[in-house]
Amino acid sequence: MLELAPRLLAVLDGGDPVVVATAVDVQGSAPSGPGTSMAVLPGGQVIGTISGGCVEGSLFLTAEEVLATGDAVLERFGSESAEDALWAPALRCGGRVEVLVHRIAPSDHRVVAALRAAAAGDPVALTLSLDAETLGTVVDDACHGRVFTEHAAGRARCIVVGAVEFAVAVTNAAAVLGYAVTVVDPRPVFLTDERFPAARERIVGWPPKVLDELPIDARTAVVLLSHDDRFDADVIDLALRRGAGYVGAMGSRATHDRRLAVLTDLGTPDVDRLRSPIGLDIGATTPAEMAIAIMAEVVAVRSGASGRPLVQGSGPIHATAFPVPVGVAAGDPAETSP
Repeated sequence: MLELAPRLLAVLDGGDPVVVATAVDVQGSAPSGPGTSMAVLPGGQVIGTISGGCVEGSLFLTAEEVLATGDAVLERFGSESAEDALWAPALRCGGRVEVLVHRIAPSDHRVVAALRAAAAGDPVALTLSLDAETLGTVVDDACHGRVFTEHAAGRARCIVVGAVEFAVAVTNAAAVLGYAVTVVDPRPVFLTDERFPAARERIVGWPPKVLDELPIDARTAVVLLSHDDRFDADVIDLALRRGAGYVGAMGSRATHDRRLAVLTDLGTPDVDRLRSPIGLDIGATTPAEMAIAIMAEVVAVRSGASGRPLVQGSGPIHATAFPVPVGVAAGDPAETSP
């Protein structure tokens, strides 16, 4: 639910309630993991998804009932076998999912506060329960009834170095994926609000010095697009030494070889983690296409996926342990408590 925070707040701040359906337990093959939500807004508008279409119709009807009564409902969906008759309609992927459908009113201050924190990119935990009195409260396992706690860490950071046209597209794509984007360039004429409206912050300054003062960790992606020999190698060196989860640099293979020589002289560690030339090979040429190729590689590195076409693989499409979303810390996944 926390991933829908901005759109939910827009309705709640207007004085209207919303109904949110949240997956609280997922077993077997399923399109998404626990914490995934869809919401029904005033007028019947639906945002978000649980299953990609398998159960949304049924959940919409349940949401209308919950909106009218205010009583939370736990729905179960899964296989169509006789012994699992309660799990209907079926998920075509063969998995099972339990979905908590609950109403949020503007007066539910604890929930609204959690949504505001999530929208701002701050760490937050939100507890959901069939018990309306427990909604939004931090509880322990001693509480009665099924309890689901959704955790969201602060938004992961994407640092884009070089205010070139490719950077505009990468910034837009990264923001859509939930990253808090920082664009760095020493030239103020290119680094403007008008060019980078999706950036959380725009910093004019010498890139190595700026990055040295920014928080960088395993959830940070550093995307170097500047093509500037004066500082490119220093930026890469700093990003790798600071443990950025993804470090990629745009440029030809010849440019990459020159950078490697400088990095060798600098004694840069973990050079094998550098993604250069940057991006997956999808035949991208335009800035928009390059942004897709780059951010697809960022996601693949983050999740440990191969990046190859699914048709070339075998077995389940979705991993048993769902990849950690951008807004969820690896040590704090969404979890259920009996």
